[in-house]
Amino acid sequence: MNGRYVVRAIEPVLRKAASQFPAVVVTGPRQSGKTTLLKHVFGASAR
Repeated sequence: MNGRYVVRAIEPVLRKAASQFPAVVVTGPRQSGKTTLLKHVFGASAR
């Protein structure tokens, strides 16, 4: 892996959903970047 973050089109949708709901579920296959996406959008506190 080259260490560069791939900007995803879902980011604005995720931000909006998180502002409207107390919990948001992010699902997908293993190693697809779910945790990286959440850390990028919400910071390192997104565990």
